[in-house]
Amino acid sequence: MRTTALELGSRATSLTLAAALLAPSPALLGSSTARAAAPAPEAEAEAPAEGAEEAPAGEDPTLAEAKAKFEAGAARYTAADYGAAIDLWLEAYALLPATVDNQFIKAQLIYNVARAQQKWFDIDQDIKHLRQSREILVRYADELDALYEPSQAAIEREKIEDQIGELDAQIAEWEAEQRRREAELAERMRPTFDFEADAREEKRNKAMLGAGATLTLLGLGGGVMILGGSLMAKNAEEQIGNYPTEADVLEREGYLEQGVAGNALMIVGTLSASIFLTAGLPLVGVGAAAEKKRRQRRRDAGVEDVAQVRAVGPMLLPQGGGLSLSGRF
Repeated sequence: MRTTALELGSRATSLTLAAALLAPSPALLGSSTARAAAPAPEAEAEAPAEGAEEAPAGEDPTLAEAKAKFEAGAARYTAADYGAAIDLWLEAYALLPATVDNQFIKAQLIYNVARAQQKWFDIDQDIKHLRQSREILVRYADELDALYEPSQAAIEREKIEDQIGELDAQIAEWEAEQRRREAELAERMRPTFDFEADAREEKRNKAMLGAGATLTLLGLGGGVMILGGSLMAKNAEEQIGNYPTEADVLEREGYLEQGVAGNALMIVGTLSASIFLTAGLPLVGVGAAAEKKRRQRRRDAGVEDVAQVRAVGPMLLPQGGGLSLSGRF
């Protein structure tokens, strides 16, 4: 059980990072530790041409490779190449066997990854780094009881919880800033409302609605003519049978003329209804749709329709009087 931990915040230097991998396991100590902390002696200059460093006698090659990857990651961390550092430390993590002796080392490697994610966010402002770092620290906090004595675990947990709280505040601040920027961008992209064009469109829509309504009424009038003519023709047909004799010729001719007039009225009504309704109803539909879109554009632009009183006058009623108002509401 280890009672030392990496320093938090800006104190997490490459030396404290190295302590996470080198201090816990005797298998990772020895001559390789000295080489990591000091310039290579002249004897090492005679290494094989391939550049591969042989592990000291008795050292596990897998652990030696993990240590090399850790040291390379620490170098990349110092150079602010946090993405490469994370990759190397995760490779070192994967190489370490899941044993009790390596449990502390693996946990500290993951902690280092969390710190690197935070540093990476400072460079590219990608929020995923902070979220990943927070998730890693939460998992790391769950392992503290298995890594430290109870008293030390409480101290470490307090540090980790403080760091998680700082991450939560950073994430919340970033999200608030994003919402502010999105709202600002939406406001800038909102087109300037053209009141003159809106007035012209309103006038055009009203003209279409007015013309369409007038033509529709004329078409309905044609329908009334059809109905009236039909009634006249039917009545004439019924009455003619009541005057079969020569003496009734005048009455019969009168009803015949009524029938002809009724038929003519039906023809005129049919033509009127077909022409005027065919022209009027589409105008009403197009005008109403255009006016609806115009009003929606006003709402989208935040322009409220203000009630306008255009005329005020007296109004006479059967039982008294009043005041009439006309306008747009």
